[in-house]
Amino acid sequence: MRDEPVVEIFTDGACSPNPGPGGWGAVLRYGRHERELYGSETASTTNNRMELMAPIRALESLTRPSVVRVYTDSTYVKDGITSWLPRWKANGWLTSAKQPVKNDDLWKRLEAATTAHDVEWRWVKGHAGHPENERADRLAVRGAKEASDAGVRADAPAAPKPRKTGPCTATTKSGAPCSANAGPSGLCHLHDPAAQCGALLRNGKRCAAATGGGPCVHHRDRGDAVPDEGLFAT
Repeated sequence: MRDEPVVEIFTDGACSPNPGPGGWGAVLRYGRHERELYGSETASTTNNRMELMAPIRALESLTRPSVVRVYTDSTYVKDGITSWLPRWKANGWLTSAKQPVKNDDLWKRLEAATTAHDVEWRWVKGHAGHPENERADRLAVRGAKEASDAGVRADAPAAPKPRKTGPCTATTKSGAPCSANAGPSGLCHLHDPAAQCGALLRNGKRCAAATGGGPCVHHRDRGDAVPDEGLFAT
């Protein structure tokens, strides 16, 4: 596998407060192809768990055995996977102090995620201006914020009951009567390229979904990115 281009993965985790809602982020690069991944954990978690989850999810997204170089600003992750894990396994997942290894579920998952690949681990200093590390950090913070916001919404009063469905009275972008019925939310969802709302996708193309006079509705995967020729799972 050493003759193949290297897949570079830059990872980070965030948790605010720690423990608390968390997020993880990863930037994957293979030649000129890139993909950004991030996720949230609304239940109380820790920064270390999010630091582990980032390389786990990134490695799990690869669709074939690859030569991989993983960059992390967590010495916990780097030292754990390269030095501590073999001793933990030999000790029955106990530390040298005969205590259960913390986060052993994620360590086992990370080890499993590496088995198909030739992985090299590198540490980078966090918040030191490393471009890809900063990108991974922003993704992780984004995930943590979404987790925190979701928790706030869960504690908020119940939302008003949606309006009943019925004929949509709004007009399309062209001014014609909307041909769809309003959904349970009361919005008129009109999936018609001819009535595009005009919003741009991340790839620069026009959104192919619109609502009759309402906001554009676009159901896009958060991992939307440059085509990857099948290496990165969708």
